[in-house]
Amino acid sequence: MREGPRTTMRKHAIPPICALLAVFGLLSLPAYAIEDADCFMCHNDPAAMGTDATGEPIHVYIDEEIYSASSHGPIGCIACHADIVELPHPDALKPVDCGACHEETQQYAESLHGIVLSEGDRAVSGCADCHGIHDTRPSTDPLSKTHKRNLQETCGKCHSDPAIVKSHMISVSNPSESYLKSVHARALFEEGNENAASCSDCHGTHEMHPSQDPRSPVNRFNISATCGKCHADIVAEYALSIHGKALEAGIKDSPTCIDCHGEHDIEPPSSGTSPVNRQIVSQSTCPRCHDDERVMERYGVVTMRQASYMDSYHGLASAAGSTVVASCASCHGSHSILPASDPASSINPENLPNTCGQCHENAGPNFADGPVHIIPTDPGQRALGIVRLVYLWLIGIILGGMVVHNTLLMARPSLSKLWIEMGEVGTRQRFSKGHTIGHMVLTISFIALAISGFALRYPDTWWAKAFFLNSEDLAIRGTIHRVAGVILVILTVWNVIYSIFFRSGRRDLVKLILTWKDVKDVFHNMGWAVGLCKEKPKFDRYSYSEKFEYWGLWWGSVLMIVTGYAMWYGGWFLQYFPKYILDIAALIHFYEAWLACGTIIIWHMYYMVFDPETYPMNWSWITGKITEEDMRERHPLEYEQVVLKTQEEEGSSAK
Repeated sequence: MREGPRTTMRKHAIPPICALLAVFGLLSLPAYAIEDADCFMCHNDPAAMGTDATGEPIHVYIDEEIYSASSHGPIGCIACHADIVELPHPDALKPVDCGACHEETQQYAESLHGIVLSEGDRAVSGCADCHGIHDTRPSTDPLSKTHKRNLQETCGKCHSDPAIVKSHMISVSNPSESYLKSVHARALFEEGNENAASCSDCHGTHEMHPSQDPRSPVNRFNISATCGKCHADIVAEYALSIHGKALEAGIKDSPTCIDCHGEHDIEPPSSGTSPVNRQIVSQSTCPRCHDDERVMERYGVVTMRQASYMDSYHGLASAAGSTVVASCASCHGSHSILPASDPASSINPENLPNTCGQCHENAGPNFADGPVHIIPTDPGQRALGIVRLVYLWLIGIILGGMVVHNTLLMARPSLSKLWIEMGEVGTRQRFSKGHTIGHMVLTISFIALAISGFALRYPDTWWAKAFFLNSEDLAIRGTIHRVAGVILVILTVWNVIYSIFFRSGRRDLVKLILTWKDVKDVFHNMGWAVGLCKEKPKFDRYSYSEKFEYWGLWWGSVLMIVTGYAMWYGGWFLQYFPKYILDIAALIHFYEAWLACGTIIIWHMYYMVFDPETYPMNWSWITGKITEEDMRERHPLEYEQVVLKTQEEEGSSAK
């Protein structure tokens, strides 16, 4: 049978059509199939460099062995980098879309991290931050960055970075370090308990939300449920307690697990730094809420219970270091805390004998008869209040009378000396009226400076509040301090004028100059004090102690005046000097004030009051006189000169 022309044409037309289709097919396929080996021809070089989307140079080295062992190793490079169609590929590749395979990315997008990332925060880069890039492994793999044992380090890369914590206002500065101290970390790392809590067990994984978000597992109202995943029995007790019920009712001030146990650094009660340690729980953990008058008043709960506990035998023994004495939890319970009105409460009057009987053998009904927290000033404890008031009056009257009686007897010898010095017979003039008046003014100004100055530095002390009760008094404090300072300046200037331009001033100045004899007198006097020398050193008009104090007064006055005016006129001072000089001046002013007060109390008061030869007072600072007996005993060289001068004058008169 012969083929017709149309049949022949169709037969010869097939090869060209197939060829055309093949060409179009080849054009639509990659030039060749890209294998991982092709990628590692470049990326296996440790020196390989590229650029990121912003044009910044980056290292592009990938360890082939690590990548091959990762979760993504079996699926190949282009499974994630789908935009690579030929090699070499462009430097700027599209971001890898983890969501193409992993549905969890939707949870991540709605989380705190995902929201921050979507806002363009460069501190977060997405999935790779936690899972890695080319070294991704399942969380069950000990080498995985999201394995329980590695989470504290993975999360800590950001959450323990001071710069990130500060810039993002994260409330906990170094949770990784805190976690490593906790019972959870010890159980995980030391005991090998893979069920021990790690970061994701409490905070979640991809769906993390801030603590104020009701969806967050660490939201205040969700914390007990979060802890209950492991501590179900304890949380069940807590839910029935007054704290648990209050929280369930929406009272945010009610304590949750972390308020008592801590957050990341949860330690066992046996640890001396644990907030639920037997001693600490009574001294600070429970009082943190129950001594807060503002919070407790809101819910009608009385305060001051911790103070009464610390006054009791239990509190005193606890403060002394006892580890067995009863604490708050011993009586009230730990998690099943109930009000005293609840029949199931351990502090219900019917149950108190059993509660106290845990420590006190044969505890009977009388243990419940009377208040446990003893506060004599409470209206409900009238009998205690009466006894307290009676004894306060007895103490004041009896002991006060004893003080008056003994003070008068002790003062009798000194008062006798005062009557002598106030007369004319048997005395010598030691200081002029100008000296005594100047000394009194200096004394008053010094006391005013000390009180008004330290009151600014220590405003919460009882004595500061006694002098300066409110803001108006504080303004007066500043005025008193400045006025007293000006008086000190005037006295200092006058002392300079007196010592230079007056004969008696120059005579005193010469007598006040330190000499080699003063140095020897120090050792001589100490030797006499311990019995190595038979006689005391002989002093002239001024002993070495008086000279030391005089020049110390000059040293202190100059420093206090210079630094005081620098602070008073701080604005003018800073026009010529840097601020750190003013800070140094303020520090010198403060510590020099301590030195001056210490010198007066320890050095000056000894010679004026507590010296056995003077006690209870050297009256010469008021009378300006000294008895001949005291002058002969305390200033023998001056006495000899005065007697010799008197004899010479009497001899001249006789002639």
